[in-house]
Amino acid sequence: MKKADKKQSGEKGSINQEQLIYERVFDAILEQKLAPGARLTEEPLGEIFGVSRTIIRRVLLRLSHEGVVDIQPNKGARVITTPIEEVADYFTARKIVERAIIRIATKQITPYQVDSLRSLVAEEKRYFESGTRGKGLRTSSEFHLQIAKIADNAPMMEFALKLISITALIVSQYQNLQAAPCAYCDHESLINAMEAGEADLAEELMAEHIEHIMNTLLLEPNTQEPDLFKIFGNEQKNEKNDL
Repeated sequence: MKKADKKQSGEKGSINQEQLIYERVFDAILEQKLAPGARLTEEPLGEIFGVSRTIIRRVLLRLSHEGVVDIQPNKGARVITTPIEEVADYFTARKIVERAIIRIATKQITPYQVDSLRSLVAEEKRYFESGTRGKGLRTSSEFHLQIAKIADNAPMMEFALKLISITALIVSQYQNLQAAPCAYCDHESLINAMEAGEADLAEELMAEHIEHIMNTLLLEPNTQEPDLFKIFGNEQKNEKNDL
């Protein structure tokens, strides 16, 4: 193998590792294994996943850009904490932005885009019904981001990305785990309204949907400190045993 080929292979491997670790950490946050305020230190994570601190640093930076992790100089990274008194403000902002987005998207959605949204909802439903809550929540967020992409409005897309990431984290922080998730039920209704070109109905359903999400929350503090090795170490061992 030529040096250039080896370099490209190494870069692809690094990117694949980075994506995998990003998904694992994000899922652990959404599944409430990593509570808001939990420290995410580079050295233990690098040891757990068997990668360099550089890769871990890139993962944490990516999570920081999405509003999921807060990185402070000389203090390291922590999962973002949203105070209870600010929760309603974020959902109100998201409701305003997403109502506008879905109105625009409904007027220009294509049959192919409708099918793509239905595929996402089917995937989301499978995750929740199989108990893979973290991936279900992440797919649910992706559904909303796809609607923003369909609207094709860059400033709104930027607002939506930030608000959806933060409110997904709020859901992971405060959601009642005993409550049966049925976001995909609301999502199916949203798709039907968009497919029919009913912008007023789609906008109304989006507002109700976001309100429904907020009403599932248990607004109680959670300050438990995590054991990173316990959270990720056992999963690593299980993956190796399956090989």
